[in-house]
Amino acid sequence: MSVFRSFIQHLGDNSRIYSIGELDKLISSDEHPAYMRKHRAELLLERIRFIASLLSILIPLWLVIDFLLLPLNLFWPIVAIRLLSTVHFVYLARYRTEQATLKTSLLLLAGMLINLPLTFFASAHYLAMVPPESVYHLPMALYTLLPYIAVGLLGLFPLTLLECAVLALLIAMLTVTGWSYYATVPALELLPTLWLLIIILGIVLFTSTIQLQYMISMITRTDHDPVTGAQTRKSGVQSLAKAFQQAKLQNEFLSIALVDLDNVQNIIAEFDYATYDHVVLEAADILSDGLRHNDMLVHWGEKVFMMILPGTDCKGARIIAQRVLNQGLGTLPDGRPVTASIGVCERSADEIEEWSGMLELVDNRRDDAKRQGKDRYIICNEEIGMAAE
Repeated sequence: MSVFRSFIQHLGDNSRIYSIGELDKLISSDEHPAYMRKHRAELLLERIRFIASLLSILIPLWLVIDFLLLPLNLFWPIVAIRLLSTVHFVYLARYRTEQATLKTSLLLLAGMLINLPLTFFASAHYLAMVPPESVYHLPMALYTLLPYIAVGLLGLFPLTLLECAVLALLIAMLTVTGWSYYATVPALELLPTLWLLIIILGIVLFTSTIQLQYMISMITRTDHDPVTGAQTRKSGVQSLAKAFQQAKLQNEFLSIALVDLDNVQNIIAEFDYATYDHVVLEAADILSDGLRHNDMLVHWGEKVFMMILPGTDCKGARIIAQRVLNQGLGTLPDGRPVTASIGVCERSADEIEEWSGMLELVDNRRDDAKRQGKDRYIICNEEIGMAAE
């Protein structure tokens, strides 16, 4: 694994297509935030539907070639095989779900891609009966292209290296097993054919990961503040709306915290703009470091951040708010700590029916925390908390 990682790092350094900082995100999706996984799941599902729609038309049309080139005793079993394959593609083309998940999308993708070599194997069982010198052997050569098509289709999807490698190797193993079992490819031709398949796999791995890298880059550039790295306000509103819809649908907890830095309006007057930018950036880094994998940080205003905390109840949100106050959000050049006034609300405890209601309530609680002396939080049931001495 270390040799493989070293090679990928060397490739990234020399090609300048991706940075080493992006390497982990290209190898595995474990480091992808929730919004990235959600976006990729939806994109995969859209492309699966589109390709499945095309294949549900092309697969039956191939029966015309089979009818012209195959004897009738072999044609009818092929018809049955193709109809079963088409039914699966029609199902994928019409598949709909309210909450697309990455796991579901990858399973549907695997099913769609495996359909093609399985169709080849089932057909090869009958086509292998045709003597090589017969004119009817031409369809056999056409059917051997199906596994290559399946592997090539992988390049149309933004996949991590591990995801693409697992799917590609699965298709390759099924293909080689089929070639060996049905003897559809002469033994002497198997090695160069396998070598060609490996070359295609390498190209597909490259194109899939480059698509993923481009998608990550575009989403980050569009939805994230380039200075703090947090989501923009527009993106944050969309993330909150989706998180609220999911929490309400599945009856789960959802908390948000509005963190407003105290007294920073005087920093420019006392110091300079560079100090002000440093304070905001340091606060963003501290808040970001304290978030869990599915949490989201939004740059809500010039000196205001919002933390979106899926699956977090009032007790968990209180722990997070208390930690922020105790830890502080950085220091000024003269050593004074940077504090914050925090408003917190939770969907079910505060009996909120719309995500806009959460924004209104958390904003009021933030203002109340400001009025009551700053450096504190107000949470569910108007409970007030302050930094520990």
